[in-house]
Amino acid sequence: MKIPEIDPGARALREAVSASITPTASLLAALYGLLAFIHPFILSGDNRWTMSLLAAFSALLSAAIAVTWKKNPRQSQAHLASVLLSIIALINTVVHFALFRQAVNTTNFVVLILGIGLVMLSRISFYSIVAVALAAWVTIVARFDVPEPSEWGWFLFFAAFAGGILEEQRIHATRASGTRVDLLLQRSEVLQNLVKAPALSDTNVRPVLNLISEAARVNLTASSVTIWLIEGEKHELQLVASDQEDMADRRTDPPPTLNLSKQSIQLLFESRTVTSLRHPDRTSSKAISHRQETDWPTLYVGIISSRNLAGVIVIERKSIDSEWTLEDQMFAASIADLANLALQTRQRISLEGQARKAEHLESLGVLAGGVAHDFNNLLTVILGNIELMQESEGQSGETKTSLESMMEAGVRARDLAQQMLAYAGRAHRETQTIDLAAFGSEIDQDWAHDLLEGIEVVFDIDRTRILAVDVDPTQIRQVILNLLTNARDSGASKITISVGSEDNLRLSGDDSILNNSDCHWLMVTDNGSGMPPGEIERIFEPFYTTRETGTGLGLAASRGIMRAHLGALTVESTLNRGSQFRMLLPRSSKIPQMISPEELGQLVSVPEKTKVLLIEDETLVAQLATTMLKQSGRQVQWLDSLTAFQNELPSINLKKIEFALIDVTLGDGSGLDAATLLRERQPRLPIILVSGYDARNVLKDQRLGDSFEFLAKPFSRGGLQTSIDNAIARIETP
Repeated sequence: MKIPEIDPGARALREAVSASITPTASLLAALYGLLAFIHPFILSGDNRWTMSLLAAFSALLSAAIAVTWKKNPRQSQAHLASVLLSIIALINTVVHFALFRQAVNTTNFVVLILGIGLVMLSRISFYSIVAVALAAWVTIVARFDVPEPSEWGWFLFFAAFAGGILEEQRIHATRASGTRVDLLLQRSEVLQNLVKAPALSDTNVRPVLNLISEAARVNLTASSVTIWLIEGEKHELQLVASDQEDMADRRTDPPPTLNLSKQSIQLLFESRTVTSLRHPDRTSSKAISHRQETDWPTLYVGIISSRNLAGVIVIERKSIDSEWTLEDQMFAASIADLANLALQTRQRISLEGQARKAEHLESLGVLAGGVAHDFNNLLTVILGNIELMQESEGQSGETKTSLESMMEAGVRARDLAQQMLAYAGRAHRETQTIDLAAFGSEIDQDWAHDLLEGIEVVFDIDRTRILAVDVDPTQIRQVILNLLTNARDSGASKITISVGSEDNLRLSGDDSILNNSDCHWLMVTDNGSGMPPGEIERIFEPFYTTRETGTGLGLAASRGIMRAHLGALTVESTLNRGSQFRMLLPRSSKIPQMISPEELGQLVSVPEKTKVLLIEDETLVAQLATTMLKQSGRQVQWLDSLTAFQNELPSINLKKIEFALIDVTLGDGSGLDAATLLRERQPRLPIILVSGYDARNVLKDQRLGDSFEFLAKPFSRGGLQTSIDNAIARIETP
């Protein structure tokens, strides 16, 4: 079904006439009701009663029209109703002239014509009645044979012209109002269509901004529409969209920018829109600097987001005589609000994506941490028993080789578990202050020498500078090894290692924790194959790898380690040109320490009567620990749960216990509860807490203070002996 198109001016006229029927009919009813009462007193002769009855009938008919139209107005019959009211007035006037033949009564036509001019918005009806009135005037003047022209009632003649002027003014004003309403409706429909546009919900705002600029050009009869957004590190207004496709799709380096003065920005904040007529020979206090000088009327519209200027829409017209109406500026402001909505939608989608990604990565972190913890329990048993077997006598050469292979595989599995814990942010850290410059200089000379064989390594390091940072050297070494491995696998023939410092660092996204802080950095730059942008976004995802033999945990664990150190790991890469990884660490005010190598050591033998309390729910781990401790001459009392410990505690003579070895995570509770009970009963008892997680997760419990030692799984006999010595030293230190 096709909906007929209606002229907005004609519709406005019809609506105006319809709205005036009831008040006009009511006024006519009041007028003729009054005349019905006063005619018998002001007129003479028998005809006065005729005029009174006619006036009374006219009053009743007018009142009926007013009541009927108020209850059921019909716009399609509005002109017919106005003609009927005009006929009532015309009949009363003509009858009055016929019964009372004084030429001076032609002034009644003035009231008739002016009244019709206020009601009739149809030129045909209006000028027809005016013609009838003028004809009646001429007839009466001629019929009465008025000799003096001054007595002809010329006021009626001029009133006809006055009524015509009034009629034309009302018609044009009403049509203009209808056209304005229609324009507003059309623009409202355009805005609604833009709101429904699928491009509005896309993270790429350029398509919807191009639609917005095209809509602005068409609806504002503009010659050019450009949209500028604050982009880049310098926060400049850069061209991002235009109604001209060649300009919108053009990519220049550097991109076109729009310069705004502080006064212009203030004007945009105050009024949202600023009009300017720019000409090379004159300036204006409201002029805004533009990249081209023209003499076209220009409208600047601010895109305001969160009380900040997010962008500007520049709309130009070639016609210098054209003015920006209030409706134009309101529509332009609505267009700017849509652009702001597109920007907020992009930000919301981006934040939602980051939240989903963070939730996903957090879930993977929890999973990786849990798997690594259980894996460490198994590795504790495997590596510990291999170590015991290697020290047994009477082994053949083949057996020793097999044990060495098993130990090497176990160590690699331990390193993999540590990377999983590092990604989850739960790896054990032993922090000390080191000089990052000295640490970086030792890479090729010490622990990464074999890895870098055949690759040119350039050190851009000033050894005279001391860059103090608080880190776990083992974990930072692992991060650097991961970066060097990544460079080697990318086919790099040259690697540059550099260090430096940066003040008031500015980062974005997940690494914003270092914003506005001072840091030291170590950078690894290679000339390998590089990465495309899509791959850069994913390299830190766990288990994502582009190598067939990769685990996908190296860079993910590296970022986890850096975040655990309150630092960051950033990357810049260009395909076929190489990559640049930068490790950022907060500065330290402490004096750097020498990095001491890990001591393997052995368990020291003790008298056989020395007793140890072991609380461990993993049977295999408990058996291994018992074997190690018994070989050193100790007696072990093993309890496999928190409940068993609580039941046996009253009968345990804690004064005869050398130390307690407690697993933090028990099947029926926390080992910290057991440690708390032991500390309450025997404050001087050395306590060693064992866990496959980071010691910080244990140390944050303040119930035990700092009088206990932590031992990370998997552990060796040397590591166990070191923890025993440290635990005893903590108790003996006042």
